Amino acid sequence: MTQDALTPIPRKVSQAMLAFLLLGLSSCKSFKVDLQSPEPIKVDVNMRLDVYQYKGDEPEKPNEEQARYDEAQTRIRNRLAEIQTFKNNGLVGEDHRGLLFLREKPAGEWGDRVEKEVNEENEDRNLMIRHEAKASNRAMHEVQEEFWKQRTNRAFHGEWIEVAGDKPNTFKWVQSDGPREKPTADATGGNKPAAGTTQSAPGS
Repeated sequence: MTQDALTPIPRKVSQAMLAFLLLGLSSCKSFKVDLQSPEPIKVDVNMRLDVYQYKGDEPEKPNEEQARYDEAQTRIRNRLAEIQTFKNNGLVGEDHRGLLFLREKPAGEWGDRVEKEVNEENEDRNLMIRHEAKASNRAMHEVQEEFWKQRTNRAFHGEWIEVAGDKPNTFKWVQSDGPREKPTADATGGNKPAAGTTQSAPGS
């Protein structure tokens, strides 16, 4: 190694280099290290509970249920005359469940209309039966039996009704022997009681 290689760096040069290094370090930006954990995920507990508690078969509100009941009653009253025509022609009868039973379906559009009216009548009757069972805290079959007896007891003479059979838990179809005769049309187009009978109030 030569003597030139061991020659020390002049003092002025070393001071300039040191100043340059300090200036470079001071111009560098510092790195910020975030030691805090990220914001936790927020869960809407109320929304989760609402979804969990929802049921598709939740009972209706009392006012809505009563409104449906009243509407069913109105529809039944509005189709009374047509249902009576079906009974007079032997097409339908009152069964032991408190419902209409289609005994004979006529051909063509008339038969389709009879079937449609019977189905709609039974839908409304079932709605009323369920309502009465809930309101009185009774079993469905108890209310059905009550409806059955009410309707068969007020059937006109000759209408088809289902009655208790000869054996337990059986039923049979018979034609009612009263207590009322079928109304007959008078000259004005209205109804009048048959001879020997008295006219009852509608729905009695």
